Amino acid sequence: MNTDDSAEALAGLSASSSAVAIPFLEVLRGQVEQRRVDGGNLAVLLIECGVISRIDAVWGYKIGDAVRDRVVASLRSDVLRPSDFVGEMGRDDFACVLSTVEGPAVALLAAQKSLRVLSSPFWIGEEEIYASPVIGIAMYPTHADQAEVLLQRAKSACVLARDLAGRVADYGEDRDNAAASRLLYENRLRTAISEDALELVFQPQYDLRLGQVMGAEGLLRWRDPALGLIDATHAFAAAESANMVTDLVSSILNRALRNVSEFRYSAGLDLRIGIKLPARALRYAELLDVVQRALGTWSRRPGTLILEIGETAVLGDDAVAKNTLIRLKELGVKLSIDDPAMAFSSLFWLAAMPFQEIKIDVSAVGDLVAMPKSERIMRSIVELAHHLRLDVVALGVADDATAIRLKDLGCDYMQADFKGPALDPVRFVERFGFNAD
Repeated sequence: MNTDDSAEALAGLSASSSAVAIPFLEVLRGQVEQRRVDGGNLAVLLIECGVISRIDAVWGYKIGDAVRDRVVASLRSDVLRPSDFVGEMGRDDFACVLSTVEGPAVALLAAQKSLRVLSSPFWIGEEEIYASPVIGIAMYPTHADQAEVLLQRAKSACVLARDLAGRVADYGEDRDNAAASRLLYENRLRTAISEDALELVFQPQYDLRLGQVMGAEGLLRWRDPALGLIDATHAFAAAESANMVTDLVSSILNRALRNVSEFRYSAGLDLRIGIKLPARALRYAELLDVVQRALGTWSRRPGTLILEIGETAVLGDDAVAKNTLIRLKELGVKLSIDDPAMAFSSLFWLAAMPFQEIKIDVSAVGDLVAMPKSERIMRSIVELAHHLRLDVVALGVADDATAIRLKDLGCDYMQADFKGPALDPVRFVERFGFNAD
């Protein structure tokens, strides 16, 4: 079978991944051999669509197949040239082969165009469904000179792209070890979630206006017997690559709400509870159901739960994430921004988003008491936040003098090590419960 014949055969195949795998590799091998002869470049784009398996679960495989057909048709008509081809490698995976490219810049342009095409909504009846595509790029001969290895390395790059704001990555040899390490983390995390082995510590939050503890932030502490203490960033990265983000969020929320319920009944502490999530978690539409179930399980009012969102730059114009934020606010959950890296240019975007709180690290502002300029900057930040109808939570407060000044400037809440470090549930109750000394 020559390359042209195999490409035609591939185009006529059904959506079954088992049916397309062998013909696709035959076409790719043929293209690689042609490039080996003529000395040209070739690019493989591995696309994770991120929505079809969920459509299967809600509307059935027939609808999922129809959406897959639309994805392939859109890629062929709006992205690929007649000499290029696309294969369906799995339920949510598509491989596009750019048969000849001048260099990696052309492959990147094709990937970005694919993202735009697949970010348009799919309509199922009256429902507007959005994909969450990520794309990995592997180049012949730069990254590999065999068809199977090109596919593997495009997939490796695709995994990396999940953590990037641009949702596109190319392959790099130094990432192979990182991928192996990520797989180990994924397996360990899966075990920890199934055994309910994740732990939280709680740092108190103070109402500066009332001068008392009004809440706490639950901080993830994942201690693995072999890997040691693993921070939340690595935990969420492993969860995303293993498609376990909502499982991890569910585990954290249920543990936090269980503990805060125990604070209420055993120590008389009726507290709000803050949980920090990376903004990427908002791309999972089922997050709303996870939050609702956890609140219902522990009979907590939605307004006592604060979801603190970090890494907000990755949100951009992500329609799924924005819709998730809106629905969480409608549910009654309080939404907070916890993103020290947020630029002032993001404030225009912030004005259109449904947040109700922002956390500010005042340790970067300087000595408020001794430096009038720092005080004026902080006053302006607080006033701006209040104009946007945002409560302000100060982090990194060094002492009582700074806390008093922040109160005078209109700051609403404070979370500070000098007033109380993060404690496990038992020690938290011992220190802050009504029966504490």
